[in-house]
Amino acid sequence: MCGRFDTSHLTWADIHAQLSAFSEHFPVVTAPINMEPNDDVRPTTPQVTARLQDGAWVLEKMRWGLVPFWRGGKPLKDTEKGKGDGFKLTTFNCRVETCETAATFKGAFSRRRCIVPASAWYEWTGPDGGKTRHRFARTDGRAIWFAGLWDRCTTPDAGEITSFTILTGPSEGWLGDYHTRAPVILEPEEWGTWLDPTQDAGPLMAAVRAERFEVEI
Repeated sequence: MCGRFDTSHLTWADIHAQLSAFSEHFPVVTAPINMEPNDDVRPTTPQVTARLQDGAWVLEKMRWGLVPFWRGGKPLKDTEKGKGDGFKLTTFNCRVETCETAATFKGAFSRRRCIVPASAWYEWTGPDGGKTRHRFARTDGRAIWFAGLWDRCTTPDAGEITSFTILTGPSEGWLGDYHTRAPVILEPEEWGTWLDPTQDAGPLMAAVRAERFEVEI
């Protein structure tokens, strides 16, 4: 968790409007991006992220699955069959309990935060071979904004990689019936606190607020 999400209802106009409404002092400076709606977003695919930089919103497509800066100079994929020198860590999620201390994420947590728009996320329940997929979206129909971390490094095989991860924490309320963990999802009024590493993000990472969501099969 969160290993799949949905962007099928996102549009550039909607994302631009939501970010622009955050503050008149933080314009969106990125040229329009093709959102490429997808109802089955998987790790390692490029996805749109947003961050504040030099007093403005910057949107960028990044690889889902963070590759830390200290990986620079090493290959993303195995250079030879069986050599095993590619990047093997599972980093599409980052646990709130260890984001400040884990070697893979602590640099990004202290300096490079972002938010990631989505229409919904998925969980599966049931036995192997017969699992049921559940789709979780906001009750008000608005976009979901995951709390994310991002990083950048240069690899010999894939060149410069900009990548992100989605934070998750313990689930609560009825969401716990589907999974023990839930993504950290922010309200617009919380973006400023999350994106400023000098502020305490602890309360935001702990606030699941299950009443904001509904589930579909």
